Amino acid sequence: MSKIIEVDKSTSRIKLDEAIKKLPKRKAPINIDKYFGKINFGIDGLTYQFEARDEWR
Repeated sequence: MSKIIEVDKSTSRIKLDEAIKKLPKRKAPINIDKYFGKINFGIDGLTYQFEARDEWR
């Protein structure tokens, strides 16, 4: 979620720096490589696509 800082001509640099320091720090990105290949779907992805698209014909 983001936060909005309203700035106009009368906003001083000091007040702007203080508002920026109050913003929450970004979290480290999640490494999703550890989840790769853990779920067994029971069917090949390409085979599934061919079957799903063949239903429309």
